[in-house]
Amino acid sequence: MTSPPARTYPTQRSRSLMCRRIHYRWGAHCIHPNGASLTMKKHTSSRVLAALGVVALSTLAIAGGSSAAFAAPAEYGNIDFTETGSLTVHKYLHQGAQGAVGDISQPPAADDFTHPVEGVVFTVYPLMQTDDAALDMTAPATWEGLRAIQPNSACVAPAGYSLGDPTAMPATGADGVSTLDLPVGFYQVCETAAPANIVDRSLPFILAVPMPHEGGWLYDVHAYPKNGTGELVKSVSTLDGRTGLGSTITFPVTMTIPELADAWTTFVISDNFESRLAPVGNGVTSVSVDGTALAAANYTVAAVGNKVSVTFTQAGIDWLNAPKNAQAGKSITVDFTAKVIAIGDGAIVNDATFTNGPSVEVRSNRVSTNWGSLELLKRAAGTTGATGLLEGARFEVYNAVTPYAADCTAAVADVVTGPLTVGTASTFTSNASGVVAIPGLFVSDSVNPSVNAVQRCYVVKEIVAPTGYVLPTGAAAFTGVTVTAGATPAVLNLDLANTPVEGPDLPLTGANGQLVLLYAGGAAAAIAVGLVLVNRRRARANS
Repeated sequence: MTSPPARTYPTQRSRSLMCRRIHYRWGAHCIHPNGASLTMKKHTSSRVLAALGVVALSTLAIAGGSSAAFAAPAEYGNIDFTETGSLTVHKYLHQGAQGAVGDISQPPAADDFTHPVEGVVFTVYPLMQTDDAALDMTAPATWEGLRAIQPNSACVAPAGYSLGDPTAMPATGADGVSTLDLPVGFYQVCETAAPANIVDRSLPFILAVPMPHEGGWLYDVHAYPKNGTGELVKSVSTLDGRTGLGSTITFPVTMTIPELADAWTTFVISDNFESRLAPVGNGVTSVSVDGTALAAANYTVAAVGNKVSVTFTQAGIDWLNAPKNAQAGKSITVDFTAKVIAIGDGAIVNDATFTNGPSVEVRSNRVSTNWGSLELLKRAAGTTGATGLLEGARFEVYNAVTPYAADCTAAVADVVTGPLTVGTASTFTSNASGVVAIPGLFVSDSVNPSVNAVQRCYVVKEIVAPTGYVLPTGAAAFTGVTVTAGATPAVLNLDLANTPVEGPDLPLTGANGQLVLLYAGGAAAAIAVGLVLVNRRRARANS
């Protein structure tokens, strides 16, 4: 009796046992049920059945019960249960309709795929019976059952199976590659972690080690699950001169529509305003696609507390999917609007989110608006310390024409925009301690020039002087001041002095006046003496 021909192992550790007398070929796809995220060469249903038929032939001999029968006809080859195989994942973004097809038996050529994805983690779970017993790899029914599995996108056990203890693969490197050694068996492989801009994680897939391939068994398997990436960018619109507490800020949030392997089912963009921001109206002023308003029937707006969400309706989902990926690359922009109701520590920071189902969330960049307060001290000219503090001086506050000058003392008021309203006040009066408090003035933001500046120039104008003091006029009524980002300042920003008014002219009662009175009194006395002497003479003459 002639001994069976020896099995040969190709190079690069593929261990694909080539059977010289058998000519079936199966270009597999890791038994991925829907082909959405893992594509392999030359896969047809008839070839899968042919391969499974070969497995059945080898396992029928096992049913005879002899060890010689377990060896089976050599030309078919038997699974070597002592072998250690491996799974190598090659992770890329979707390649479009003309993308290359991966080969499960070897790595891709250097130019086959573009845009590898770094930092993706896959987790491998042994696929087991519902009683947690291992699946019988020698049973034809086991292999047939694999073809009917529909893995759950949430990575739970398929119906009729259970999952064993997970093993996480190393995160993919800059080349998008990760490898894990695996013993012979059946597995479910799930994408369990990905960078924030990944909007559609690849679906779970079923893996056999070894895989039937090219007339033999392949122990080292290469898989090519794909991702779609979306970029969510949040910005801050300028405040158009309205820079006081209570101003409305617009936050444009833009999502670039990614290419998906499957159809869209949900599309939600949200802005969760922090507690110092309050949505204005429903929190959204516009929704547009590449600058053109999106039909209102395609979305709804809902505000729950401080969270405002734009959710695509079924009409919007149909628009995304008709036809598949026709909208990929376009930009959806939502203008969220909120009022600043408090400044707290001065830095108001938040971001936006995009969600595509319960397991995919993309966060935008974080943006901030920076705020400060202004406090002045009103006093009488020539006084210091706690003396001479004046109550009742009233001021307006203006933006500076050059808000980010290095020196604010020469700042010029923007009288075209006019005086600012801060909170509900447009004028600000010194209290009994002489303090003029202006709480809540915009300093800078993280997007517009000057980005995250720590101070900004404003101008105050005195419009009513304290009782008994002179009101400055002309340029003297305006004073340039510096507002620093942060909480209310511990030190007052600036002392502003007033000069008392001049009193009315009073009658002169001093030295010269007394001298005149003395002269006048002496003359009167002389006249009186003269009159007495004249009267005496007349009396003598008559006697």
